[in-house]
Amino acid sequence: MTANTKFGRLEFENLFISNEVAGMPLADQIAAKIKYGSRSIIAGEQHPGNGLLLARNNGAFIKPCPGQKGSICCGYWVVEWGMGCPFGCEYCIIQNYTCAGDVTLFLNWEDCHREIVELRQRISGPIRLGTGQFGDPLALEPIFPLNAAIIDWTAGMPDFTLEIKTKSAFVDPVLQARDARHVTLAFSLNPQETIDRLEHGAAALEERLAAAATAARASGCRLSFHFDPVIPVSGWKEKYSEVFRIMHHHLKGLPVNWISLGTFRFPKGFQEYVEKYHPDTGIFAEEFYPSTDGKIRYFRPFREEIYSFMRVGLGEYFSDAAVYMCMETPEVWERLENQTFTSGNLKRLLDASLKAGLKADLKEGQK
Repeated sequence: MTANTKFGRLEFENLFISNEVAGMPLADQIAAKIKYGSRSIIAGEQHPGNGLLLARNNGAFIKPCPGQKGSICCGYWVVEWGMGCPFGCEYCIIQNYTCAGDVTLFLNWEDCHREIVELRQRISGPIRLGTGQFGDPLALEPIFPLNAAIIDWTAGMPDFTLEIKTKSAFVDPVLQARDARHVTLAFSLNPQETIDRLEHGAAALEERLAAAATAARASGCRLSFHFDPVIPVSGWKEKYSEVFRIMHHHLKGLPVNWISLGTFRFPKGFQEYVEKYHPDTGIFAEEFYPSTDGKIRYFRPFREEIYSFMRVGLGEYFSDAAVYMCMETPEVWERLENQTFTSGNLKRLLDASLKAGLKADLKEGQK
């Protein structure tokens, strides 16, 4: 599969349509927007491989973030809209669940809408819902505009934040929304050298940041950023420091809710898969060990060095943003915070950061 995310052109070797959605107008609309070799109707939602599958989600659309046991989780909710991505990031864990280039899209959006409404009715207090857990949603938005629909469905919901995460520069769903003030547009970032080497097909660093600034200024959405994974290449401290300066240049004066940090980690068997398809990857050059949460990680002192450096560097420019570690162990949290830290603590930190930002926006609007 190839992708041009700027113009929304996607090409697949095969198009598979489940018999459960074969008669839906959305299936025909998607087919008309892509290039593909063969087209066939299949039974069920099991991806045959080598292409795009349009199917029905017969499970739940809305799920708690699948945080690994033994790690601190932020209390996030995620939308399982399908799985897969047109980008080819060599470190991406999605490769562990689907073959490179394969994408599944679920078309029964009415069930997704209903589950979001039920979530808001069932859960008291702030809700953070994200669409970026199972692939890059904005990279697929030109053919599958679910994010635009969710923005519209959730506009006006009390204490509700929709986080849309991407490595693209396609932000039209936010720019075109009737109300995007409840949206947090999130961008995954790395130094340009790492993007060029490992994030195949993704937008350049400054393209992402320019898109972030444009969206925030034009729509009133808020921003967040994710350095996950941090890849400690040669000279990594200088390279990430340069990213912080470039961020400040593009984003000065714009509201940033939070910035997450994560170091490269992976399950057993992942290294063999990546090296089969990317024999010159280099991402496994550091020393790793099996961590207490079941993931294979850098040794703890090195992770703590990375986090300490990143937190100080980001704090120079984004002192109002909540900077936190994603899917990290309690031991690392306690050593860096000098106190016991739980998933509940992290959820309250992010909820408080969000509320503080919303209060600031309201105050600004009253001037």
